[in-house]
Amino acid sequence: MERMYISRNGVVEKTRFVVPEGTRERKWRKVKGRDRNRRKENDRNAVRQLARFLNCNADSTGFLVTLNFSDQAMEKIFAGMDENQALEECQRQGSLFFRRLKRRQSGRQLCYAFVASDMDGKTGELVRRHVHAVIMGADAEAIRQSWKLGDCTDIRHLWSKVDFTGLAAYLIEQVREVPGMMRFIPSRGANKPEIRERVVEGCVDDEIKVQPGARVLDRSSYTAGSVVQYVRYLRRPPKKKRGGHKEGAKDDEKFTT
Repeated sequence: MERMYISRNGVVEKTRFVVPEGTRERKWRKVKGRDRNRRKENDRNAVRQLARFLNCNADSTGFLVTLNFSDQAMEKIFAGMDENQALEECQRQGSLFFRRLKRRQSGRQLCYAFVASDMDGKTGELVRRHVHAVIMGADAEAIRQSWKLGDCTDIRHLWSKVDFTGLAAYLIEQVREVPGMMRFIPSRGANKPEIRERVVEGCVDDEIKVQPGARVLDRSSYTAGSVVQYVRYLRRPPKKKRGGHKEGAKDDEKFTT
């Protein structure tokens, strides 16, 4: 099976994986090292999901924002909570912030994704709780006025990027995994990537191909017989020809929605 995600900014992901005949879901068994592998897989999936959201919705007019809690807010809001409960409450306060921002920005299209963090992404050590958010459709002053629990001085315009996967990885690496808690919260009604799938027949072990002229951004290492392959690339802009045909569409026509 080959699956393709097409984001609005031209970033495309392809994943090829083998689905043996008669495959049935297996019951979970505790195996040494499985928790660690599961966490890595969860991190990887969260980064890709957030990157798709950003690639479909973010641009240089948006903001990257850090929301900090004051000492008074820390004592009032998180008193008596353990670390997991406090992180969940931190995420809830982020959701309440966006409710206030929506009311203040009434009439404007607001799009956002945010994470609640209490961890240093590089060292894994616990740090002061805060919220990181990517916000489109709001002005800086409205953002500052909507955050009531501390300072909101770190507001930066998003840098121009052809692929926001790096930003997604930066945000997710600061999120500590808590059972039952979402890694990031996206706004509703946002643009979503187009998903296409096809059954690969014949040489399924061949290396996964990309559109001719595309710029490869990331590719998993390939060995003959690989069970899973992954590639992310930037599409070549289609060229219009006479009769309305667009060059470069051939690669996509192989897929069905």
